[in-house]
Amino acid sequence: MSTWSPIVENRPSRNFRAPFKIVALNARGGSRLDAIARCLSQPPLAGASLILLSEANRLMFDASGREFAAELAARLGMSVAYLPEFALQREGGKIFAYMGNALLSAEPIEELVAIPTPSRKRIKWRFLRSSKIRKIGTSTGFVASTRLGGERVHVGVAHLDSRCTPSIRERQMTTFLARFPATGRAILGGDLNTTTTELLTARGILSMVARMLVSSRRFRYPESYEPLFDRIRERGLEIRGANAIGRPTFTFSRIIPPWMRPKLDWIALRDLRPVAGSAAVVAAQPSFFSLRASDHDFITVEVDF
Repeated sequence: MSTWSPIVENRPSRNFRAPFKIVALNARGGSRLDAIARCLSQPPLAGASLILLSEANRLMFDASGREFAAELAARLGMSVAYLPEFALQREGGKIFAYMGNALLSAEPIEELVAIPTPSRKRIKWRFLRSSKIRKIGTSTGFVASTRLGGERVHVGVAHLDSRCTPSIRERQMTTFLARFPATGRAILGGDLNTTTTELLTARGILSMVARMLVSSRRFRYPESYEPLFDRIRERGLEIRGANAIGRPTFTFSRIIPPWMRPKLDWIALRDLRPVAGSAAVVAAQPSFFSLRASDHDFITVEVDF
């Protein structure tokens, strides 16, 4: 059970017709709301039926104290569901900010179920070094129900841990899918952090750097290194056709060439047909000369029945 209740704000249906555009993004806290909104308002991302957001912070320092997901949904005229994973708490018990995931939908959101996915990871945030602020909560994804062309569809938003091993991510995915509907039209997406390696220790991080130099292909094609993909397929969900395979989605520094960057963000489909050639990775930049909106890129695919 989630520590906090979801926040849902529904707007009238936008009555989109097939094919339906699906978009996912790790928003890196939502600090660049204007840039993200601009990207989503222009081709090739404009007109999305569903937008899956991870790291959609609320009232956080890095989001300038804004209601990131709610404000983005209002600009795009979409319904929104937001579920916190973690909160920041001041000394004395007052919570003042949240970290979480969100779903924006062109149709009203009918229900939402929180799915905690605890792990061994512990994050130390720079601003938490003060004993007066502490972080509480647990990793939590969710599955919501909405409509595409009048057809009910389950939409799961997951954000798995990066500072852990592939086996821990597999357990997180197993936990998530145990609560995910076993049948029916479905979409699962988000930042799955498929780094293919162990990042719990300094030695693990150094090992990753070495692998980036000598076997960088694994970071763009992580499927055989991350057993979570087997768990996804066992649930009847398919990544083929829904993703631009081999295209990296994470740019932690522009100094790193594209062929060394990892593919961390994914969409999986069940009982929905991806439109051939529609799966793409779209740079998180409103224009060539503008700053990046996130260190992750957008991923998108169009679907039909």
